This record gives sequence, C-alpha cells and structure tokens, in this order.
Amino acid sequence: MRYSHRVLSILAWWAIPIGAVILAAALSALARRVRRQSDDDTISAYRRFREAIANTEEQVGPAPDA
Repeated sequence: MRYSHRVLSILAWWAIPIGAVILAAALSALARRVRRQSDDDTISAYRRFREAIANTEEQVGPAPDA
C-alpha cells in the first residue's frame, strides 16, 4: 500500500509542471492564431485603402503642382 502512495505522489509531483507546460503551449498557440488572423485583416484593410486611394487619384487626375 505504501508503494502505490509513493508512486502516486511522484506522479502528482510531475503532473503539475507538465500540465503547466501543456497549458502554456496551448495558450501560446491560441494567441499566435489570433494574432495571425488580426495581421491578415490589417494587411487586407491596408490594401483596400491603397486601392481606394489609387482609384480616387485615377478619377480626379494628377494633382496640380503648387
């Protein structure tokens, strides 16, 4: 009976840091995924902005020199 108690205490001792590492890896992967999606949205918005400016400049014509 003492042997199983000792084995369980060793397993519990190692389960805490292993669980912490797994949790940290999962949170890091989730944050990376969210950040990547946000970056993609930002790049898409910037491209649309640049296209809108280019289209406006084509419709208005070149800016006169002051």
